[in-house]
Parts: sequence; C-alpha cells; structure tokens
Amino acid sequence: MFNKRIKEEITKFSKDNYKIRFCLGTISLVSVCVMLMIISTFTQIKINFNIPDNAISSYLKFEYIPQIPVVIFIAAILDEVWGLIAILIYLIMGLSSIYPVFALGGGLPYVFQYNFGYLFAYIFAVINVSKELKNGSSLLNMILAVVYGITIIHLIGITYMSVIAILRHDSFDFIKNLIYYQSISKILYDLVFCFIAVLFAKGLRKILWFILG
Repeated sequence: MFNKRIKEEITKFSKDNYKIRFCLGTISLVSVCVMLMIISTFTQIKINFNIPDNAISSYLKFEYIPQIPVVIFIAAILDEVWGLIAILIYLIMGLSSIYPVFALGGGLPYVFQYNFGYLFAYIFAVINVSKELKNGSSLLNMILAVVYGITIIHLIGITYMSVIAILRHDSFDFIKNLIYYQSISKILYDLVFCFIAVLFAKGLRKILWFILG
C-alpha cells in the first residue's frame, strides 16, 4: 500500500501540467534556482577550436557562460509562475545592488549595459518554455521549448544591445562584432547545453515530490 502511494505521488508530480504548490519545499527550490543563476553568471567554460582554411587558420577562442542553460533548466523544473519568481528575484537583487549578481556588477545603471537585454529576456523565455513543456515532454516538445527560449533571449538581447549601441553612436562594425560575440558564436552551444538541461530537469521532476511533498 505504501509503495503504491509513493508511485502515485511520483506519477502525479511527473505530469507536465502538475501545479507546484506553495510550501517550504517550493521556497527552498526557488532559492536554489536563484543560487544557480548567480553561480552560472560567474562560471566560465573555455571553448577553443581551430577552423582551417587554405591559406589562413582562423582561431576562435571564447569563454562560454552557461547562464542561458540554467534559465531553461529553471523553466523546465518549475512552472511559469515559480520560474518567473526565481528570475525576478535574481534581477531585483542585481538592480537593487543588494549583491553584485550580474557579470559586470549591478545597480539601476546596469540597464544601460549592452548585455542587459539578455537578462531582461529571461522573463519571457522562462514563461514561454514552461508553457511549451506543459504541452508534453516528448522529444519534439522539448526541442521546440529549447528553440523558443533561445530565440526569445537572443532576439530581445540583440535588439536591446543594438539600441544601446546606436544611442551611444557606436560604429556599425562595432555593433556587428558585438552581435557576433554575444549571440551568433554561442547559439549552437546554447542549443546543446539547453537541451541537456531540459533532459536533466525532466528526470529530476520525478523525485522532487520528496522536497515539495
């Protein structure tokens, strides 16, 4: 009887449309997600690879910050309400200078940084990814959720960044290089890492009833 009840609880929580209740476990999980956002902000994965050419060997080297995969993970592990709360807490902490949780510091003036558009886009990404995953956890739905989330983040991020650059009278070449570095060079990695994040979150949901129960 006890094992049957546990199985029923796990099955219920594993459902894509399961509404997470307000409880101490939920607050703890949201807090963990906020901490993951902060940790990912200051985590750098070094990516190096060579692109051979007939006459020229182009060497591309940059440091990938896995913040977008963490956002997608939060959207997958929480519903849109609690996922949004976790993202808003992170943004409020940074903009209010409670703690320098953004990559380049914090405070209200941070809204004029080139990359703030990406942070702002997390709000819309976490909502849309969560809603898409509620339609089911099939391979197609997970892929669509990842693509939607990444597209939203980069479109808003590029638009915001371009507006700031234009207001600062930056050159076209500068804007083009900025877009390449902030988005184009990282989209493929975002797709791979975000899909892994969704897969991991899907499995983790099956045991979260222990925390939220």
